[in-house]
Amino acid sequence: MNAARSTSVAIAAAFFGMALVGCGSSVDEMIMNPTTKDELIGKLITDDVAKRDIMSKLATNTDSKREMAETLLGDLSIKALALEKLMADPAQRPAIIEKLLADATARGEVMAALTGDEASRKELQETLKKPLPKK
Repeated sequence: MNAARSTSVAIAAAFFGMALVGCGSSVDEMIMNPTTKDELIGKLITDDVAKRDIMSKLATNTDSKREMAETLLGDLSIKALALEKLMADPAQRPAIIEKLLADATARGEVMAALTGDEASRKELQETLKKPLPKK
């Protein structure tokens, strides 16, 4: 009885294996299916090595760099981090300040931010009382 049961289990496993092989889809079919594609991308993103590979491939093409930057800058928290990172770089800071001063709207917003907050208003007043450094 046990021999018949083990034989039937082996045959059932073989049929199940053949069914799985027959139902298997190719990589192209998986990529074209949106749900499978999302699952594959999700699995790749969880892997750190894949993240670095994906980012390096995206960052090599100028169009994808631009698209990636626009997507990331749409998130306000990332925009704040990017601005903070740029302002921390001494080489980038003068270019950012120049750009802010050249645009009248941005200059007005900076002035409104400086004079709107009590602490920054006092700091601005103290700074204005000091003589300008000679060049």
